[in-house]
Amino acid sequence: MPVYNGEAHLKEAIQSVLNQSFTDFELIIIDDGSVDTSASIVSEISDPRIRYIKNDCNKGISYSRNRGIKEAKGDFLAWMDCDDLISPNRFEIQLKFMTQNPSVGICGTWLTRFDSQSVNTAKSPADHNSIKALLLFKPAIWNATAINRLDWIKKAGLTFDERLTVAEDFDFYWKACREFPVANIPNALYQYRDSESSIMKSFDSKEEQSFAIHKIIYQRSLVELGIEVEEKHLRMHRNIGSTHLFDSTSEFKNAFYWLIYLQENNRKAKIYEPQALAKTLGQIFYFTGKKSSQAGLPVFFFYLKKRNLFTPMGFTPTLKLFIRCLIKYNRF
Repeated sequence: MPVYNGEAHLKEAIQSVLNQSFTDFELIIIDDGSVDTSASIVSEISDPRIRYIKNDCNKGISYSRNRGIKEAKGDFLAWMDCDDLISPNRFEIQLKFMTQNPSVGICGTWLTRFDSQSVNTAKSPADHNSIKALLLFKPAIWNATAINRLDWIKKAGLTFDERLTVAEDFDFYWKACREFPVANIPNALYQYRDSESSIMKSFDSKEEQSFAIHKIIYQRSLVELGIEVEEKHLRMHRNIGSTHLFDSTSEFKNAFYWLIYLQENNRKAKIYEPQALAKTLGQIFYFTGKKSSQAGLPVFFFYLKKRNLFTPMGFTPTLKLFIRCLIKYNRF
């Protein structure tokens, strides 16, 4: 559990780990130079399973995660963020899955996002091929939900890139799924506190900084597909995978042609399983249509005409897209 100035919810987060139905674990708390009361909160909790480590200064989340990998002694390593909660049977369910699926090196779960006003479930694909395909655009394993076979991680030399202040998990799982099979359990066993102070939220408003980080990962993906990467390609790819809204039908069409280009390059490079990629591209094409709905019905009719070039979405999502385009809905 990496911690940086986590006093607001730290005690609750620790307790949700200590309350697990599976009890044979060590909780390594890595304090990344906190200047609040985090250290005293940990010291007040008496449990021999807690091991507290403190970095000599604030070195960032990737450094702390890498230190966690080095310090961990168990057969499995699971992550937990210092302001979140986990279901009491999380470890038990994930360990059972890993025992029953000995070829899987990493297993994540779905998660529940919550704040003071709402609760919703964030879902990710379950199987390896679909996870790998979605990682072409965005994270497909939520890092805090993941359980890892520690010796496999170390043998593969997998670490978190310390250049990345966000998306370090996106990068980590992109590399991991090229080393061994990964999976997600379609069950929300993790409760993510969607606060305004989260790192991801702070970067949502700093698009250029966020783009500079994400393009490191995107460039690797595109080169692997045999694409000569230019800045315009990286920006197009970023705009498609992010919550960026498209203003016009022409922008939406350009995004479609980029997806077709990726599909064609995969036929030659054979990086992604074709059906898994077709399903992912179908979802991304629909996702891009939603982001373009303010341009009106021409977006919907173009989507309807081209959607079968990928695996299409069903009737209900298609109807929702029609309504969005009809009213020119301008939010994602």
